[in-house]
Amino acid sequence: MDTPDGPIEYDTSYLNSLRELKFVVVIGSIALAWTLIYGGWKGYSSDPEAVEITLGMPSWVFWGIAIPWCVTSMATLGFALFVLREDDDDLLEQEAQAQAEAASKEDAS
Repeated sequence: MDTPDGPIEYDTSYLNSLRELKFVVVIGSIALAWTLIYGGWKGYSSDPEAVEITLGMPSWVFWGIAIPWCVTSMATLGFALFVLREDDDDLLEQEAQAQAEAASKEDAS
């Protein structure tokens, strides 16, 4: 079995995908944990006759489901707008495709 002489060099697409996966797993796990813990604590331990209402829904639904959903959506939007970037490989492929299209148009005329 051959072993590499030096450290393994990973492709930038792989490293970016790994970073994005870590973000999704962390944010999703935090939101899931909060929803399960808070919903179980407040949703099942309260008296059905004394349910507090927040914005037209039970408070445990608002704080345990709606707020984590909104925070997760905002975090994902922020990640997509400010952190997520296009891989250099994708840019090179787009440039090559654009050059090929330009060459085919030039040949056609």
